[in-house]
Amino acid sequence: MEVCMSSKATGSMMERRNTCTENIDKLSTEDMLATILQDDRAIADAIAVCLPDITRLVDNAIATLSRGGRLVIVGAGASGRAAMQAACEYAPEAHHAVIGLIAGGADALLQAREAAASDYERGINDLQTLDFNSNDMLLGLSVSGKTPWVWGALRYAGSLGATVATITQNAASEVAQLADIVIAPQTGPEVVVGFANPKARLAQRQILNMLSTALAVRTGRVYSNLRVDINAADTHWAERQIAIVMEAAQCPRAEAKRALESCNHSCRTAILMLLTGLDAWHARDLLADNNEHLRMALQEAKGRTAMTTH
Repeated sequence: MEVCMSSKATGSMMERRNTCTENIDKLSTEDMLATILQDDRAIADAIAVCLPDITRLVDNAIATLSRGGRLVIVGAGASGRAAMQAACEYAPEAHHAVIGLIAGGADALLQAREAAASDYERGINDLQTLDFNSNDMLLGLSVSGKTPWVWGALRYAGSLGATVATITQNAASEVAQLADIVIAPQTGPEVVVGFANPKARLAQRQILNMLSTALAVRTGRVYSNLRVDINAADTHWAERQIAIVMEAAQCPRAEAKRALESCNHSCRTAILMLLTGLDAWHARDLLADNNEHLRMALQEAKGRTAMTTH
């Protein structure tokens, strides 16, 4: 496979040109797309190199949530939108222990707020508004590593003794110097330079997806490979609940629906009832005793059954 080198253009390190795409404007549409696809394969390789650091990020975040702390993910612009999305993907309920913050607040989701991203003090103030403390953990997102708002947030979190992590393309940047855990995937030069950093942002997004998925698994929101924490907020999600219970318990639709109706539409409770024969009351208590971890509750139920048969 051809190895694509980069030749430094006038400007920053982020503006290197990709020798494999210097003639992209001459290619047919299909060849152009094939070139982009081929170049994007470097993203997975770059993330794989960072796996030990991503593991540290996940393990520290799990420890933070386990002791009642929060994981706060911050970023400006596209990174801020990625932070908000990652928090939403962790859990379906509106309020939980993973929080996304974007420089400039909710308005910045629709329109960039350059002034907010450049405001170091506002980064500090936004964390103070959250009552961020040493029991929490901060993850700062900045592809360039040069976002003052993120610097302010990271420096403030570090001053409190909280664990600080960052995802950036620039391992020598200011945000990297402020973090305990630095994840810096080297995705190489972009297909087209001078405007955005799509490969770097795809890497950032994939790492955030790994984080939110791993946290959901470790906090008991997943049984086998099924999300069991979803709520019946509307008809669509009610149907999703039924399908998940049917799959987890290997039961007919009518049985799954009946179990859900008897336990106030709690996926985990319904599955535990169907797999153990417990009523809704005892299944609910057993889940509570096991911090809502369905697999742990099932193991305890099996242990109790084994004890009563001997």
